[in-house]
Amino acid sequence: MGEKKKTERMGRNDDSVSTRLLDKNYSPLIVRKYMVEGWPMYIGLICDVSLSDLDKVIQTLLSECRNKDMFKNDIQSLRNVTGVISDYLLSHYDSIKKGCVEGIAVLYYADKTFISSLWGDFMTHGSCKQELYFIINTLPHI
Repeated sequence: MGEKKKTERMGRNDDSVSTRLLDKNYSPLIVRKYMVEGWPMYIGLICDVSLSDLDKVIQTLLSECRNKDMFKNDIQSLRNVTGVISDYLLSHYDSIKKGCVEGIAVLYYADKTFISSLWGDFMTHGSCKQELYFIINTLPHI
């Protein structure tokens, strides 16, 4: 079986700009939940390129973190994991299209410890942060 073709985003041609100017409705915030070492990790992204490869990227990153023995019973180690994931997501999607990443959130809950690693719009725009945490608060009730 061949590799599946990545689904590209729809919308107007945006080759001349870093981020969409008029059709932002094709770049909505996404929040994806992963179970990591038995605990939920949420990845939030505001990005103007296809995210069809997100699961593969995250699973590869988590494997690398395990190989480097980053998952320990240590708060700082878990903080480092969220930072590594955030940095990699930025470099990965930015390599596809420079400046396309507008916000990254890596949220990890591990037994009475909630780690919130935010970048970009999630750090500077209260409305983005509010929407992100509203989604996180809603998900367990769906």
